[in-house]
Amino acid sequence: MAVIMAACAPKTSYQPLPEGIEDNLHRTGINTCPYEYFPTPETPVPAGYKPFYISHYGRHGSRSNWESPSYGKVLGSFEKAHEAGILTEVGEQAYQTVKTVISLHNHMNGRLTPLGAKEHREIAGRMYNKYKGVFRGSTKKVRAASSVIPRCLVSMAAFTGELLSIDSKLDISWDTGEVFMNYLASEDSREKRAEAREIINEYRNAHVCDTIYFASRIFTDIDKAHEVVGSIDKMTRRAIEIAIICGSFELGDSLLLCIAPEDLEYSSKIYSLDLYLRQCNSVEFGDSRMAVPEMKAFMEDFISKADEAIAGGPTVADLRFGHDYHLLAISAFMGIKGIAERRTAEEAMDWPGWLYTPFAGNLQAVFYRNKAGNVLVKFFINEREATLICLEGGPYYNWQDLKNTWAI
Repeated sequence: MAVIMAACAPKTSYQPLPEGIEDNLHRTGINTCPYEYFPTPETPVPAGYKPFYISHYGRHGSRSNWESPSYGKVLGSFEKAHEAGILTEVGEQAYQTVKTVISLHNHMNGRLTPLGAKEHREIAGRMYNKYKGVFRGSTKKVRAASSVIPRCLVSMAAFTGELLSIDSKLDISWDTGEVFMNYLASEDSREKRAEAREIINEYRNAHVCDTIYFASRIFTDIDKAHEVVGSIDKMTRRAIEIAIICGSFELGDSLLLCIAPEDLEYSSKIYSLDLYLRQCNSVEFGDSRMAVPEMKAFMEDFISKADEAIAGGPTVADLRFGHDYHLLAISAFMGIKGIAERRTAEEAMDWPGWLYTPFAGNLQAVFYRNKAGNVLVKFFINEREATLICLEGGPYYNWQDLKNTWAI
């Protein structure tokens, strides 16, 4: 469908999207990377169209990780080295970082951190300020629904709390419960997970960590370190597990800097492989992932609520809060470029996953309408304009064309 674009767009200075992890080592963990907002160019709105409804799905914000056996083991190794007096100044700093992460974790797996709440407040503020016309219309009803998991509930509270702090007249409803999990969360089956793990482990085991780099940064006496801590290779791998969550606690990258750049790069590839292979439209598992019942349930919810708004319903925004696996899967199902392509396991190793599934990652669909009643939809992934691989043209898509393509 041909559309006439607005004659001009506001002039803004944009920076190209980064291509790697080098300038932000927290990206190493891929889905443990704190949210980064990248202002990117946008295609002007077609002449005569105005936004009237927003449909949103947001992953919870930055959180603590899962307390694996590595926590105690790597802490024990640092304690032994500290007591033996063989830690460098950098090593002592790394030791303190490990202790701080474990202390802040406090045996609470997956707990939202203050940064996680801040991420959602900032995203909400940008959404409101960008689409004031949507929120300041004659009706001000906003629906918010969350996964039953606490980090998602707190994320919802932070997001909607920011909206209310900007506009106290908004009529926001909140809800959660097991029934909502039918469309707010999903993951791959245990069987597929086990199959995928075999592939992932083949790639993981093909890499040998640069233990000399790590040891030279951490220890004053490498020979004695072998006697005191045992396997430095295991200590390096365990340190990576803790290092990738430091960003959630705003602890900086000092621990990440103790690890060889090549090891960080390869770790990021393994994390990307894991996510794309199991949750996106991979050659190996994409078909089965897209077929789980929660995908259809989400699309039915997405379409029915949008049709309700188009028909004149009072809701101006539907806000959903869930998890990274579901965010990736629904984005792949919808056809979001960058997530929906048929990639092999080998190709998935080079997928820049941190651009698509950081903490607080989000998918926004903004609905526009002209006086004739025609409806266009534009998608944003992490607040960046997105196109679909399943339809030509874009980024503004005819609503009926979308429904026909998805065939739900």
